[in-house]
Amino acid sequence: MIDDLRRSARKLVRELGMLQLNMSRSNRTPQHWHALIEIMNEPDITIAKLGHMLLLSPSNMSRIVSSLAKEKLLVARNGSDKREKYLQITPKGRIELDHIDEFSIIKIKAALEYLTEEDQRQIINAMQKYADALKESRLFREKIKIHTLSTSRVLRKQIIGMIEDIQKQEFLLPITDELNISILKAEDDYYFNHSCNFWYAVDDAGTIIGSIGLKKINRHDAEIKKFFVSKAYRGKAVARKLLHVLLKAAVKHKFTYLYLGTVDILHAALRFYEKYDFTRINAADLPAEFIKCELDNVFFKVQTKALQAKLAAQME
Repeated sequence: MIDDLRRSARKLVRELGMLQLNMSRSNRTPQHWHALIEIMNEPDITIAKLGHMLLLSPSNMSRIVSSLAKEKLLVARNGSDKREKYLQITPKGRIELDHIDEFSIIKIKAALEYLTEEDQRQIINAMQKYADALKESRLFREKIKIHTLSTSRVLRKQIIGMIEDIQKQEFLLPITDELNISILKAEDDYYFNHSCNFWYAVDDAGTIIGSIGLKKINRHDAEIKKFFVSKAYRGKAVARKLLHVLLKAAVKHKFTYLYLGTVDILHAALRFYEKYDFTRINAADLPAEFIKCELDNVFFKVQTKALQAKLAAQME
């Protein structure tokens, strides 16, 4: 279903002529067009608000605004807060928007001739629902924050509590008190190269919902440890965000390969690793310095560069 939806979205962009529209103004990007449209819809919008609306970083939004101002398509004026700029469309900018409207309306009118009124209503309703769902999903993800482990013993016990709830209550694993003690003694396993390499995720209420750690094996290899996400937050990009943070650290530390051990009954976890091109290996193929957990019976390996490419593709 996801692949079908992505294919349909790409086809919609092609058939609406977005690529042709960009070619007709070779120095513009879709962001330029959308910026003009939103400024037209909301005169005196600030650069910060416009960037938030278009999901662009402040630096990218400033470059786009500067480019449009240079072409005299908009004007930016100071307000009471001199740190902020307020944007308005110029007459030349309105001509550009007329060009966009004319281009789009012709395409849409032609397509509507092939649809009944009921089809049209269903399509509009479905597109609105899908857009709203995408927004809700994005807002949810933005509420999830990743933090580096501190020295707080209370915090470390809370992380262990989250992990043990998953191990004991959800999967009924026969764990001992020693299994997660490395989090309490994080200085032994996760502090190297002058940095802490253990992270945890919290929701907007500050509840701990995930964790991940990077343990150095040797000069070239590292192990992914204590990678858990609370059940209610699986499938919502929390695991990917944690893995992305860990990967940035692994690249900084110049590790070539990452290894991990897990349990065969953690089916969702196994699928997650395979999705990101982790390869199953035999225990005999682990680095000699790798210390196996007594519960683990499935082992994975991934090249850091391959994982970097896969994560980048997933986040596009």
